[in-house]
Amino acid sequence: MIEYPMTRHAECRKQQRGFRDVDISIVMKTATQVAPDAYMLTQVDAEREIAKRKREIQQLERLRGSKIIVAGDAIITCYHANSNERKRTMKKHRR
Repeated sequence: MIEYPMTRHAECRKQQRGFRDVDISIVMKTATQVAPDAYMLTQVDAEREIAKRKREIQQLERLRGSKIIVAGDAIITCYHANSNERKRTMKKHRR
């Protein structure tokens, strides 16, 4: 994706219309180019991105409590930590 600088006019309109910088970024990353100078977040684009994020949420829920052990630059094991280990690890991490 090409990064576009914002003109003063665009900054003003962005504020007037309730857009945030992150909104502009999301649209530019996910929208369909509908003209050489225009991008539009279509219904299909929105549905695709929502489905993608729902899958990511499901993966995060499934992987909650996973632990990966590394040595040097290699992963040596991975597993789902039990609740006692998760509690111990979090206590140590908070200190």
